Amino acid sequence: MLTATLIACGDTADELAVTAPTAEVEPMAQMSAAETNDAPEAITGEFDYAAERFADVRILRYRTAGFDLLSAQQKELLYYLSQAALSGRDMMYDQNYRYNLRIRRTLEEVIKHYQGDRDSEEFQNFLTYAKRVWFANGIHHHYSNAKFTPLFTDAYFADIVASVAAMGELPVREGQNAAALIAELTPIIFDPSIDVKKVNTAAGVDKIVTSAVNFYEGVTEQEVIDFYAAKSADDNDQPVSHGLNSKLVKVDGVVTEKVWKVGGMYTEAIEQVVYWLERAVTAAENDKQQAALELLVAYYRSGDLADFDAYNIAWVADTDSAIDVINGFIEVYNDPLGYRGSFESVVSFRDEEATQRISAIGDRAQWFEDNSPIQGDHKKANVKGIDGKAITVVMESGDASPSTPIGINLPNSSWIRASHGSKSVSLSNIVGAYNASPGKSLAEFAYTPEEIARTRAHAKQAGDLHTDMHEVIGHASGLINDGVGATRETLRQYASTLEEGRADLVALYYVLDPMLI
Repeated sequence: MLTATLIACGDTADELAVTAPTAEVEPMAQMSAAETNDAPEAITGEFDYAAERFADVRILRYRTAGFDLLSAQQKELLYYLSQAALSGRDMMYDQNYRYNLRIRRTLEEVIKHYQGDRDSEEFQNFLTYAKRVWFANGIHHHYSNAKFTPLFTDAYFADIVASVAAMGELPVREGQNAAALIAELTPIIFDPSIDVKKVNTAAGVDKIVTSAVNFYEGVTEQEVIDFYAAKSADDNDQPVSHGLNSKLVKVDGVVTEKVWKVGGMYTEAIEQVVYWLERAVTAAENDKQQAALELLVAYYRSGDLADFDAYNIAWVADTDSAIDVINGFIEVYNDPLGYRGSFESVVSFRDEEATQRISAIGDRAQWFEDNSPIQGDHKKANVKGIDGKAITVVMESGDASPSTPIGINLPNSSWIRASHGSKSVSLSNIVGAYNASPGKSLAEFAYTPEEIARTRAHAKQAGDLHTDMHEVIGHASGLINDGVGATRETLRQYASTLEEGRADLVALYYVLDPMLI
């Protein structure tokens, strides 16, 4: 996955994100979406991509051109899938940090009910902090993983929370009052020595113990490694992704998994996800899409990772549907050891025009593989179907929002890729929003006016091709030799970074190749 923050770097160190037009989003996203629901005129006329700036973040709007051309059934399907996506958002907050949901709900109660001076510097700083929490799905920076430092005092926090205690619904525990809630949350928010890093991959430390991410409880790094070494000892050539959908905890001295499924951990949220996915089944475009959605529901009910593999195989096989969805515990970047997937969902429909470009690359995947500079025994002799397409995003949630990817290649399972292929997509309306909102880095770093002109003329096409090559060819290329374990076992905390770098290098290697012309 090539993330949006990568394309933003250089724009005076600001991060960018894109917010979806929807009525059921966080308050910050509602502000960003407010003008986009006016639709048809905005699609064809002037469109203001810029929504808001705060801290180190710039928020952009995006368009959903082509939505009006979809059938009523397709729009119904998109609605159900969007509701399934929104139903899982709180899981991402809790996965990021065990206190995130209570902190977010406390902040939101203040924002809804505070009767004091909202124009004061302290309240504006409080509001900025809340926006940062909304943006990062928690109190740690989405990119650096460092805990946010509030620009208001703990005394002010105590005052404004206490002032809304009688008006709102503060997230107090059973038997807890507002004062006790404030006392509990104050050190979590303000003490710079408590849970300072969401994901710590530094050398020489216990990466599990020193990471605030809520994937583990009461276990050490070595215990995690030993637990999954034992689990994978009997793996065949089609292993499941051990640990992908669970929290690892120690209960009465025994290390065990708390599985994220109906009837397990996060059951309330997952039941809602399943409800909307089952509605989506009734509006499926074809039998293949229906079968894939039914398998996704079965996986959420069972929690069996073999069911997730079955779903991924069916999902890859569905190349005809215009509507598509990613929904599940997918990317492992937030796990310091690379086992556990963060919840995410991306709901989209195919961008037919842009798909012609990306499909042309996918159709030549075998040529790129054969001409790669890597050793021959690392090349795939027969590249399986890479479904390359461009999509128009209508909803994102969890790990994919608000800091959004611009390209996706799934599934992550190496054996499914090798045996059944993969889907590679470019999020064309997201990329379009970035291209329409250039930063200041070009004028600052370009050497000549000619370079500026050349960049303005060709940067969009070059950027699109680089993203396509990164996702379609880069991630799908290469072969793990027989007997070599999965990268989460062999490369551990370095696996995700090295994989993204590898995909980028593949794309850059071919950047001047005549084949791209």
